[in-house]
Amino acid sequence: MNFTRHLCRYSSIAAALLAGAAHAQVDTAIGGTVDASKFSTRYVLSSASASNLSFITDPAGSGRVVLMSKVKSTDANVGAIKRTDFYPRGESLSTGLRWYGISVYIPSTWVIHPNPTVIAQIDNGGTATNLAAPLSLLVRGNTLELNLNANYLAATSATATNSASEIIKLGPVVTNRWYCLVVRSDWQPALGRGAVTMWMNGEKVYSAANSTNSYFGVAHTPRTGLMFPGLMGVAERTLYTDFIRLGGASTTVNQMYFVSPCGGYISGGNIQW
Repeated sequence: MNFTRHLCRYSSIAAALLAGAAHAQVDTAIGGTVDASKFSTRYVLSSASASNLSFITDPAGSGRVVLMSKVKSTDANVGAIKRTDFYPRGESLSTGLRWYGISVYIPSTWVIHPNPTVIAQIDNGGTATNLAAPLSLLVRGNTLELNLNANYLAATSATATNSASEIIKLGPVVTNRWYCLVVRSDWQPALGRGAVTMWMNGEKVYSAANSTNSYFGVAHTPRTGLMFPGLMGVAERTLYTDFIRLGGASTTVNQMYFVSPCGGYISGGNIQW
């Protein structure tokens, strides 16, 4: 018997089983990868034109299919803002534990401007009443930042003024690379009952327990692309994004990174716990 050959065979089988297990707990029913012909069955696009969203090959060279969003300053507003972004159909958790994986790639053509550009968000119905989204990833000038907002008061009493806000500066923007954000959130509007942990490219950038992390009675929906809360300040913006990944109570951060564009170089060994 050729033990070397059989050992290699069993090692390959084991690796395949481990790879399958690594993404087994990532939601396959909502969000996830789809081809262009089925995109509208899994996602909802918010844009002045469907042509502002394209399916392309990963600019980082992995060979995987990703999405390219564009917005021009001449585009019509959608929902009172200029935007090209998308969110998964059927995803609107109000309370409880949920994992989110959102990855963005900022190209070298990105023009630095002080006006903010939101590139990922966990939105809620409260934004329609002038309450900021619970979580936003945005570019402001040359800085990447996370904005967190919450309020434990009833919907009739919560305002932008009496809401809690926090800004986490993640550092200068580096173009031509993937930013892979993984969020584990236990959404709880009650005072001191929620929890959230966030990783950016495997580094734990935020963690809070026994905290208020949302608004009373809202549903949470992840979205990614280009969103402009004010004036664009530039003629055009382009952004590359992965599809949105979701997980439940038994999901792990390693499983979320396994299916991300950063999965080739971020795994359990280099993720901060």
